[in-house]
Amino acid sequence: MFAYIFQISLVIVVVALSVGYALWRIRKSVKANSDPCAGCTGCALRNQKKGKEACEKKKHEEKFG
Repeated sequence: MFAYIFQISLVIVVVALSVGYALWRIRKSVKANSDPCAGCTGCALRNQKKGKEACEKKKHEEKFG
């Protein structure tokens, strides 16, 4: 009887972890879909985007102190 309960518990844990991982990957891919770089680390578009964000942040700090 103990072995049966242990097996069922183990299956439930594995399924829960699998579902959690799948949801995390789906969320990550949806979030990356709105980012034109989508994880790229060194292209000119990403550098231009970072420069624009830094410029906007600086303008906001200067405007609102």
